[in-house]
Amino acid sequence: GEEAQKLYSEYSDWCEDRARQLAHEIKTGSAEADSLKASIAQEEATTATLGAKIEELAAAIATDEADLNAATHIREHEHSDFVREEAELAETVDMLKRATSILEREMAKGGAAML
Repeated sequence: GEEAQKLYSEYSDWCEDRARQLAHEIKTGSAEADSLKASIAQEEATTATLGAKIEELAAAIATDEADLNAATHIREHEHSDFVREEAELAETVDMLKRATSILEREMAKGGAAML
């Protein structure tokens, strides 16, 4: 009797304590699960936003690279034109120097005869 009643009472108290602990753990676990679900949703939204930003930047980079290639092509063409024109001008300057030298020499020989 009395011993069994005491054991039953202790067991009953233990069961009630354990039930409260488990209820608290379930409530805490559910709240943590809800918090984690909210964090996951927020991170998924951030991932989508960053993915769109990456695509936007990749498109901008592709455009910039195309512009750079076009500008490089133009600069190469302009450079070849410059080199060609510079060579022509250097040849013209050289011819003018030779002509000036010839004229000076002829003028020194007998400038009046040339006029």
